[in-house]
Amino acid sequence: MTDLLSRPFLRRTEPAWGSTVPWLAGVLAAAWALVAGLAIAALPAILVWIDEGASAPVGDPVRIGGQIWLAGHRVGLQIGDAEVQFAPLGMTVVAILLLYRAARWAAHTAGVSTLRKAVLVVVPAVGLYGVGAWGLAVWSMTMSVSVDPLVASVWAGLTAAVGTGVGVVHEADLGGRLTARLPAWAVSVLGGAAVAVAGLLAVGALFVAISAIAHSDRIAAVGEALDPDLPGMLALAMAGAALVPNAVVWAASYALGPGFALGAGTSVAPGAVELGIVPALPALAAVPADASPWGWLVLAGPIGVGVLTGAGIRRLSASGRVGMVGEALGAAAAAALVMAGLATLSGGSVGAARMSVVGPVPWEPALATFLVVGIPAVIVAALRGRRA
Repeated sequence: MTDLLSRPFLRRTEPAWGSTVPWLAGVLAAAWALVAGLAIAALPAILVWIDEGASAPVGDPVRIGGQIWLAGHRVGLQIGDAEVQFAPLGMTVVAILLLYRAARWAAHTAGVSTLRKAVLVVVPAVGLYGVGAWGLAVWSMTMSVSVDPLVASVWAGLTAAVGTGVGVVHEADLGGRLTARLPAWAVSVLGGAAVAVAGLLAVGALFVAISAIAHSDRIAAVGEALDPDLPGMLALAMAGAALVPNAVVWAASYALGPGFALGAGTSVAPGAVELGIVPALPALAAVPADASPWGWLVLAGPIGVGVLTGAGIRRLSASGRVGMVGEALGAAAAAALVMAGLATLSGGSVGAARMSVVGPVPWEPALATFLVVGIPAVIVAALRGRRA
């Protein structure tokens, strides 16, 4: 099973015509990822379309799928008078995984073994994916929904750069060579930042699971009130799954202290919860309705992550005590930047007026990460480090 999961998709003993050419392999990989991602995005709409008798043209649910695909790449949609720019990160993760697996196939079939060949795969893949997003944006527009094709192309290109870049580097085993060129302190800083971010996301995932269990009665009540049929249930399930990564980032921000918003003028934080009317989605029923007197105990999670980060710095570092302290600060700063980026990607606007503000304010979890994770990391690095 492990061997099966580690293989790149579409791997064949003998490559098809032209796939040994790096640029063509990249184009084929990007095209496959784009079509597969669109099919997954359109699935809920197609299920509803079939349930309603498939009376409307088949292009209608596929067009809705295109809009969902664009939203998953954080492309803003103008729906009537409301501007919606909110990425269900589950769709974003799916798109990146498809690009990653397709890029591994491209790197394998093209025999990528050098950085130059890797670029020859990645650049055409990014270009094709961006052009495809441009065309999909134009095709997905309707009388009530408009999209900026240029913005769609840029966001899709950035997504493709991440997915295909990581996939090609992994398959061609270039990571070790790239890491070997970095100074020792940079490896320590990046390793510590990776521990910090992974730890914070693990804390967020744990809190999401606990909140879902604690509020399971409310989640069930919302589901019963909606009373969906089978296709509707499947669509709701997919929507909930797509929002899980957003919820993990929000929960991490909650654990750090700043919390997040679910509408203008709202706040969900350990010290206080101020909520208005929340959209009737089962996934949102798990959001705490009030603050607990023990709410600030959640800081224990990020503090523990800081301790682990400091321990990781010590294991990776070859510096003395002063050097380790500097590396711990660098790791905290890098983790803070990543958390700011994740906060930005996880939030946005889902409508006009009240729902125009959703998610954390990016600088707040970033500052909290630097302090709540960075201070314990520095202390551990200083206490356990060798004397300079």
